[in-house]
Amino acid sequence: MSRHDDLDEFYRLLGVLRQRVGGCRKLHDCNGKSGWPERGVYFFFEDGEVREDGVTPRVVRVGTHAVSEGSQTSLWGRLATHRGHRDGTGNHRGSIFRKRVGEALFVADSTPKTFAELGDAATVRQRLSALQSSLWKSKLAST
Repeated sequence: MSRHDDLDEFYRLLGVLRQRVGGCRKLHDCNGKSGWPERGVYFFFEDGEVREDGVTPRVVRVGTHAVSEGSQTSLWGRLATHRGHRDGTGNHRGSIFRKRVGEALFVADSTPKTFAELGDAATVRQRLSALQSSLWKSKLAST
């Protein structure tokens, strides 16, 4: 099989899974009572991101959690860390995904375009935290 054939099979299997579970879940609509397994693999999709066919939603992140024997954490706990709080705040140190998305939002929406324009390190941390919270809130409100 070629790489393209493998990808087609992967997306075919995702389609079967989507049918079995009644569709994809939007992370912002979920909570700990949404019927999550303790362990698992998760796939993130982004609205507007599609495969080369222009139709099939493209996976933008794959993650696993609590798959090792004896793990004390849960899949929902990991997803909740990625999602953050309902008010848009969250722990970017606990989720590299959240940190990278926050950085991308910051760069895309920030007025200063050079680090020198941002100020000293403490100011940068304060501004980044405030801007990320604001951007996460607006992103959550628009989905």
